[in-house]
Amino acid sequence: MFNRNVRKPSILKSVDEFILPFVLLVAARYLGVFITVFISPMQLKIGLESSLFSVPFIQFPTINSLILANSVSWLLTGAIIGIVFGFIAFRNMYLNEDWLHPKEAAAFHGKKMEHFIVSTHEAFHQSISWSIVTFIALAFVLADFLLGNLLIFSFGIIISITSLLSALFVLSIARAGSLDRKKV
Repeated sequence: MFNRNVRKPSILKSVDEFILPFVLLVAARYLGVFITVFISPMQLKIGLESSLFSVPFIQFPTINSLILANSVSWLLTGAIIGIVFGFIAFRNMYLNEDWLHPKEAAAFHGKKMEHFIVSTHEAFHQSISWSIVTFIALAFVLADFLLGNLLIFSFGIIISITSLLSALFVLSIARAGSLDRKKV
């Protein structure tokens, strides 16, 4: 592999890595709202006005439908964040090529699963980008709860998921930043 200095983050690389998690977060929010509208007998209006800051262009006629749709949407978003972001955090911490034992790396190559192994440079920038999106989700769910637009059950689930993932990403960034690479 190339000898890259991990301590010098690339802004362009971080922005590139930021796009996918942000799109996943926004898509999960809208998907949760649309699933709630499909399952329950509620109506919504799509337009320039919005009832929630985290889901623009959607307006709910009653506060009860707003709270129900927002809570279900955050639960679905939490599940997607937990699964996808959790996998990325796990991969960045435990399948890093500099931390992986050569026998384990050979086993991955033998099973044709080498695409799961990530370089330190890639893991560092992914952790920065995905942690920013996790903090954005944490801020949105906190704002929704403080404004009274979210059930406490959904709030507790999302806070626990985003807090755990934020801690994992920060640990991953610290681990990648403290790695002293050998020069060839």
